[in-house]
Amino acid sequence: MKFKTSSMIAILAVFLCIIAGSFVIFQKNAELGDNSINDSNYGSEIIFGVIKSIEVADGNYKLLMNNSNGEYVVNVPESVDIKFPEIYEGDNISVGGLVEINYSGIMTRSFPPILTASSVLYYPPEFVTSGKVTEIDFVNDYKRFLVEGENSLCYVSVTNDTIVSGDLNNVKINSTVTYSSIIQLMSYPGQCGAIHFIVH
Repeated sequence: MKFKTSSMIAILAVFLCIIAGSFVIFQKNAELGDNSINDSNYGSEIIFGVIKSIEVADGNYKLLMNNSNGEYVVNVPESVDIKFPEIYEGDNISVGGLVEINYSGIMTRSFPPILTASSVLYYPPEFVTSGKVTEIDFVNDYKRFLVEGENSLCYVSVTNDTIVSGDLNNVKINSTVTYSSIIQLMSYPGQCGAIHFIVH
């Protein structure tokens, strides 16, 4: 009888510990707000996409951007500097450009999700191309796509340095993709390495 009683007490103690631990975890999540998705590392995350619309109020930007996962609203506080590629002489952002956003890893559960940028790197529309894939091959063990844009035809290599949104294995002939690139060989078709690559 003593064995059964001590066993029951031990089981009850374990059960209470589990409940207490769960309460602490849910309490921490609740402090983030019911609408938040929190990253387990609470570190810095990168997300990127093409700008669809821009709103400016009191020096703060509100960007609607799109990538392979859909749309996101990005709040850019006035205190955040927007950086540009060194060879770009402009200092304004516009629809059709691509933004690389550094953020805390936390975004709302709304649709579209909302996040706040801690840094922004902007690539103007002339560095961003959308088009259809007409050929797929490999060069130096990297996937290469022949992409036909509205006014361009370019072999686009996706390397280990390319930031990819979506699954490269889902890219087929006639798939639509978007890529950013600064330097392109003046051959025909052109050749470039993608900085960013979006699978639509």
